[in-house]
Amino acid sequence: MDALHKAIQKIHSDPENPTSSVLCSLIKSLDDGHQFDINQLYQLSYGDFGLALEVVKQWRLDSFRYERGAATKLATEPGAKIEFPYWSPARPS
Repeated sequence: MDALHKAIQKIHSDPENPTSSVLCSLIKSLDDGHQFDINQLYQLSYGDFGLALEVVKQWRLDSFRYERGAATKLATEPGAKIEFPYWSPARPS
C-alpha cells in the first residue's frame, strides 16, 4: 500500500486524533495547491512524521496521475472507498 493510502486509512481510523488532522491538512494542501504550515509536522510522532514525508515524496512523483480533489475527498469523507486507485480510469460502477 502506498503512503497516501496509509495516511488516508490512518485518518479514517481515528478522525478526531490530532495526527489525523495534520495529515488531512497536508493532503488537502497538496491536492488543492494551498499553503501548509510545515510546523504542524513537528506535532507528529516520528513514525507519523516519516509517513507525512513519504506522502509528500509520493505526491511529488505521482501528482500528474491524480485527479484534482480526489485525494481530499478520500481523506475527508469517512465513507469514501479506497480499494481502487483513485487515478484509475476504470472504476467499478
